[in-house]
Amino acid sequence: MMKQTGRMALKRALPLMVAVALGASGCAGVGPQQAPEGEAPISPSVQVQPPVKTQTVTVFYPDWQVQHVIPEQRQVPEGSAAELATRVVEELLAGPADPTLQRPFPDGTRLLEPVSLNNGVATVNLSEEANRLHGSASVVAALSALRLSLSEIPGIVRVQLQVDGRSDGDLGGMVLEVMDRGLYLYPVLPNPERIKYLQGRADQGLDPWRRDPLEVAHFEGRMFGFTAAELEQATIQQAGNEAEVYVTRDGTTYNFTLVRNQAAGGNGIWTIASLNPMQWHAYESLPFALQSWADRYTETTIGATNAEFDRLYLLASVEEGDVRITGAATEGGQLVVSLTEEGGGPVSIASVPLPGADLETVFRWETPPVGPASRHTSPETLPRLYTADGTGQAETVLTGNAVVHTTAFEAGRITVMGYARHLFEASISARLLDGKGQEVAVGHGTATASMWDWGEFTIVLEHSVPPGEYRLEIGDYSMRDGAWQPRTVKYVTVPAR
Repeated sequence: MMKQTGRMALKRALPLMVAVALGASGCAGVGPQQAPEGEAPISPSVQVQPPVKTQTVTVFYPDWQVQHVIPEQRQVPEGSAAELATRVVEELLAGPADPTLQRPFPDGTRLLEPVSLNNGVATVNLSEEANRLHGSASVVAALSALRLSLSEIPGIVRVQLQVDGRSDGDLGGMVLEVMDRGLYLYPVLPNPERIKYLQGRADQGLDPWRRDPLEVAHFEGRMFGFTAAELEQATIQQAGNEAEVYVTRDGTTYNFTLVRNQAAGGNGIWTIASLNPMQWHAYESLPFALQSWADRYTETTIGATNAEFDRLYLLASVEEGDVRITGAATEGGQLVVSLTEEGGGPVSIASVPLPGADLETVFRWETPPVGPASRHTSPETLPRLYTADGTGQAETVLTGNAVVHTTAFEAGRITVMGYARHLFEASISARLLDGKGQEVAVGHGTATASMWDWGEFTIVLEHSVPPGEYRLEIGDYSMRDGAWQPRTVKYVTVPAR
């Protein structure tokens, strides 16, 4: 989070959640020295001589596609928080060791004085060259790199940026909230040159951790905004040359896809290929409206969808079963959601971004169910809704926008029960028509849900018609012109009284 405290208008401060963009072209300076085998590069700004004790810090630089700021490690002398902050800023200005990465600040930018730290605020005073940054991309890249580079130094809560001792201009007066841990959820574009460079380092015995996909996620996962502590708790599933790493924050779980450089065979390094847009949600982390939606379907459904907050939420649940959503992808005109019976809990909640959410949602089993779920459903009949006791109506498959599962007849009365969705204010009606198409009875009701949700309804039609066959229409009235729009049609036989 950034805010302007100088004379420049707040609108000059750009949100950090914008995709990281390329900083200005390289500046003069000495690049990091080659480190001893297997170690992080030695600081180019300070020549460390034994017996000075050093520690490893992390510095971030814009990548080749201006998507993210990618971390590198440096060894600097041990010191106080302010001293470490000073070293980190000097490293940032010196530039990356990786030749495929970029310097974030313009040529000649210098740190005019040591970083000061007072009451959690680190003041960074840069030379006037910093004002040569032009365009939102350069500003966002530079500020993102500075914020993340200082974010793991104990005691720093905010960064106050000055240019030539002043708190005005394009950058002067910027305040960076280092504890603002927004995530950068963007695609990761491959860079063959960087993979070749990193593979070469690994072949020389450097960065051996790049041959372990979990270790790669532990380190480079920070470029998306995850903390080191969050990444240390990550779990992994690996199959051949691909791996999935799962990271949880505030009840929501994200997963990275990593791939191995197959050109190097079993010695290939691992790189992050994507951050899966599908996210996992603990019930307690959901907004209240979505908790209510989950409450409605817990232990009553396998496969429900609900659009809210720019995401399409997916729920898989079965009474006494362990059903979990394991993937979601578009296939033609469908959003296909894979389910598995292994792992997870009785209720599994995931979500994907809304683009494509108007596609038909199809639920498929990853493998055929053999446990409790097999008693409730099959791949051919998903999605389906069940009654609260879990027994369900085995003949009811939810298709279209309305389904009738029961019609009960009494003297002068027909009770219709079923499910409907895409209703305005959940209003639903039933019409009984004779052989000439004339309306002979009508009834109204309210479904238990509206819009995206399937909601159960009960409608009672009072009538005085003779025995015979009639057309039963379930639907609603258009809010545009009041026209009747049947959602489903069923032919029924009214018995003699």
